Amino acid sequence: MPDTIRVMVAEDEPLIAWMLEDILSGMGLQVVGPFATVAEARSCVSSEPPELALLDVDLADGVVYPLADTLHAQQVPIIFHTGNTDKVDLKNRYGGAEVIPKPSNPKRLQIAVETARTLLKRA
Repeated sequence: MPDTIRVMVAEDEPLIAWMLEDILSGMGLQVVGPFATVAEARSCVSSEPPELALLDVDLADGVVYPLADTLHAQQVPIIFHTGNTDKVDLKNRYGGAEVIPKPSNPKRLQIAVETARTLLKRA
């Protein structure tokens, strides 16, 4: 696996999307997106799946669950970055997923991404 991994960002709030993109690219990761809609993100996944996904639950065209289901089936690690959901439900539905509530501390986000990145390198 190459050192630079592709991280999909699905976030419909432009300032938060920009912040996430800045944090991830600063970590040396290749950012795919950000995508404001489930439809845009699904199109990307069907053509070139990411190695890690950072997802908001509520996007401009609805909830992200259909996309998360696809990514989970493909064994893509998921980090939910959201303010509108139950952490326990997400962890139960998507075993192994990390849930970071918005607004988040950038350091906590970096730790979650590094943890997922370490797991990818072991795979």
